[in-house]
Amino acid sequence: MKRVTVAAFVLASATSLGVGIPAAANAAVTDQGAPAQKSASFCKGKQEWPELAGAPAKMAKEIIERENPYVTAKILPEGSPVTLDFRCDRVWLFHEVDSPQLLLVNVPRVG
Repeated sequence: MKRVTVAAFVLASATSLGVGIPAAANAAVTDQGAPAQKSASFCKGKQEWPELAGAPAKMAKEIIERENPYVTAKILPEGSPVTLDFRCDRVWLFHEVDSPQLLLVNVPRVG
């Protein structure tokens, strides 16, 4: 009985401290519902493009994929449902729904 209690305590402690869960430990949620990584030091290449907020989505996709060949940028309308798992090889690009130029509404980030 004591082994089960100790195991449960260790698991609960590790989970609350983020041990073994690096993606969830530093994650925050953006206004689009997608996870935004504060620091993804375990991912390769550039991870954030603040200079592209408000830029046309297609142009941003080309720049992001050129500057970080480890990622694929996905263009979606603002408010689209997305999976909440963190991935080092993905960048969500949310654009204005009613904009003919598909202007980005957020800062593109790996996640």
